[in-house]
Amino acid sequence: SGELIEKEKLNSLKRMISSLPLATIFAIFVTHHLFISVSSFVTPSREASLRQRQLSHGLLKTFSPSINPLNVLPLELVDAETLSSAATVAAGSSVLLSAADIQPGEIVKNLVIFTWLFGGLIPALISANKSMMGTLSGKRRGGEDSTDKSLSINNYIESSGATGPTLPQSALMFPSEDIPLVDVIAVVGRLNDASGVCDWENLPSTKYVPSKKYTPAGGIDLRTADGNPIMWLPRAIFKENVRNSKFLGWPTDGRTGEPVGGSELEQFEKGRISKKGALIGDAALDAVFDSWANGASVATKDKVSKQLSSWRDSGKTFDLQSFTTAAIIGRAYTGAAAVTFIAIQLLALKTLILGPILGFFEISLPF
Repeated sequence: SGELIEKEKLNSLKRMISSLPLATIFAIFVTHHLFISVSSFVTPSREASLRQRQLSHGLLKTFSPSINPLNVLPLELVDAETLSSAATVAAGSSVLLSAADIQPGEIVKNLVIFTWLFGGLIPALISANKSMMGTLSGKRRGGEDSTDKSLSINNYIESSGATGPTLPQSALMFPSEDIPLVDVIAVVGRLNDASGVCDWENLPSTKYVPSKKYTPAGGIDLRTADGNPIMWLPRAIFKENVRNSKFLGWPTDGRTGEPVGGSELEQFEKGRISKKGALIGDAALDAVFDSWANGASVATKDKVSKQLSSWRDSGKTFDLQSFTTAAIIGRAYTGAAAVTFIAIQLLALKTLILGPILGFFEISLPF
């Protein structure tokens, strides 16, 4: 009677496994052994080490089409019906045997370990990629998060209603909307030198006090080598300062002496953009900030001074071509950072997920 009961259990197990779709059995198999690999790495026990060696030396070999999977089945299960179904479902794999070995408690344990190690990775990747796409689209830029509602990104201005041509070669900056030349002139016309961009001595970074609580070295000290505080200009403060600054005058072309954009454009738009608090599109402000920030969320005084001296000579002339080149290069830093970030993600996913799956199939990639 004991043999009959055991045989009935085996038959029931065979019918249960045979009724499962092959894709489901394979998914259970891969997930199970992925959890086993993570578990054995974190808690190397004797049982886990033995199971890992079996996976490396035995189970992968049985997946080869050159080995008949029916050789490892009990003889009492091999009949005409079994031969027919096994030839169709197994087809050169030992997935059925591995699926039958799965223990629910072990799966739960490994699932907890896997979640503990990698549970925060996926939400973090989603958040980081969402932020990256927002930055690349131009709707969200670094340095614009602020508790001050007047500096919030929610006040993003897509259009100022400006007329006239767009900034030459602005498509290479990948803006989310057109950048009117008048908006750029409205920004540049409010800039004289680096000292007029902001109050560098009273920026938020200058108020930072090093903490001695967390590190033996005394925390992060935001001061330069000569003891002066670090002066970091955030993008949001730059935008607010420019919009509230006085318009110094329509800039001229240093080579021709003519107003940038032409006399007709100056006559038509000067009255509007010269007002304090004039409406200026964020895309133009971003282009100017990118010209000296080089992809960073903040700008330093030395970089601002260097750029202004290259295309805003003495606060009177404006070299449009030099400015456009600087803005494109600055935007390219953001693009290069995005490409690098994507490459790092692909490498991590290949190592943690794609690699084990391809190794199971004995498939090697050229990279």
